[in-house]
Amino acid sequence: MKKINNLVAGIWEESDDYFTSFERKFSIANLEQAKQSVVAAHKAFLCYGNSSNKERVEFLSQIQRELEKQKSEILTVYQEESKLPEGRAEGEFARTLNQIQSFIDLLLEGQYVQAKLQQIEGGAKIRKMLQPIGSIAVFGASNFPLAFSTAGGDTISALAAGCPVIVKAHPYHPMTSYLVATAIDAAVKACELPKGVFSHLQSDQHLLGQALVEHPQLCGVGFTGSYKGGKALYDLAQQRPVPIPVFAEMGSINPMILFPGALSREDLTPQLGDSICLGSGQFCTNPGVIIALGEPQRLDEFEKRLGDFLIQKAPQEMVHENIANQYKAKLNVLEDQIKLYQGEQAALGVSTAKNFLQHKTLREEVFGPYSLLVRCSSLDEVEAIIMTIEGQLTLSLIGTTTDQAELNKILPLAQQKAGRILFEGVPTGVAVTQAMMHGGPFPASTDERFSAVGIDAIYRWLRPVSYQDCPEALLPPALKQDNPLGITRNINGLMTKDSV
Repeated sequence: MKKINNLVAGIWEESDDYFTSFERKFSIANLEQAKQSVVAAHKAFLCYGNSSNKERVEFLSQIQRELEKQKSEILTVYQEESKLPEGRAEGEFARTLNQIQSFIDLLLEGQYVQAKLQQIEGGAKIRKMLQPIGSIAVFGASNFPLAFSTAGGDTISALAAGCPVIVKAHPYHPMTSYLVATAIDAAVKACELPKGVFSHLQSDQHLLGQALVEHPQLCGVGFTGSYKGGKALYDLAQQRPVPIPVFAEMGSINPMILFPGALSREDLTPQLGDSICLGSGQFCTNPGVIIALGEPQRLDEFEKRLGDFLIQKAPQEMVHENIANQYKAKLNVLEDQIKLYQGEQAALGVSTAKNFLQHKTLREEVFGPYSLLVRCSSLDEVEAIIMTIEGQLTLSLIGTTTDQAELNKILPLAQQKAGRILFEGVPTGVAVTQAMMHGGPFPASTDERFSAVGIDAIYRWLRPVSYQDCPEALLPPALKQDNPLGITRNINGLMTKDSV
């Protein structure tokens, strides 16, 4: 059985140890290979970090082309490793290409650098723009083998910013990650970029991630996964002699607050039930808690409709047996604390507001097709629950025009708790748009100011740099007097494309 090797700065290297997945052997990257990858990335940054937007556009476009060449094989392996259906594989592949295109468009426009030019009367000429921060380690996600993994949003946004990337692939889909890595490697070579711009390392152990984060030449981390994993990386990064940013998206219970007017909506039960079960519940935006306010009879009717709907849902395979086992174990623990409607796989828990407030375990994420219905008899109970809940990716306020007084009272609390607030629909499904916010107060993410989805994700990998009285010949193109890039700039407080 041939071993799949690790890409260390343009060279596919073998190692002594390996792990097996779907009868394939994958070399476990050793600590020396981790070190070499970061050192090469740091060296490459001196060149790639100063590359033009045009050069990065060509690189990202070449990645798109290389992925398209391997589409058939990637989708076949994706479905084998993840057990996700063909439609999901096709959709995620398309999303991955579309994400790349969104950053190509951003680079072509050029205004993301936020150029500011100011002349102090009788004093200094000051210019400021955003510049890349350096080499980045990206940790692939278990539940999105493409869109949040090797060529996912973290990797592509960092490459668009001018930052070399070292990907630590997720061991649940190692062959999918490998195939995508070969596409990026081919793009690096086709564009004649420094080899250290991209490395791809495999391991089913934690030591590799620790070695990457602790290396003094690493400048940032992108992570999508569990709270335990993200917090561990964050703590390692803060304990370094020189701390670095860790942008970890760590999941959420995504509370949905149903006001009295919403309980009678006929479309709500299937909409909620399908959202809970979407992708076997393996979405970070899964509606894990439903806080319902209403009269007892209305709550009884809604509870039964949703519980029966979930009991009848056919089971789906989960991404990995470890995830499936953890899901079952979590339900077994909760069974003593709540009423449980449980089908072959999907489940609905039911709790009173008082019980929910008393048991912290009920506020923890259950990664799978499950949601907890919390029955509330007053707006005070709803407020108490929201105040108790930690930071979230999303929070939904679902009601009708008759509920707007209550909605308006809850909204200020909701804004403190989540990065995205919904007033219609369900939280599953994250649009890759400029206005999207995919992040939230801790512990949903480690830095609530930034989004992991959409073109604004690039700002995680950039920092402002001022140039004072810099000779014109040495200024970056975005800051030159005649504006050779033709971008909109802030000149003495006015937004303009004019020359200085």
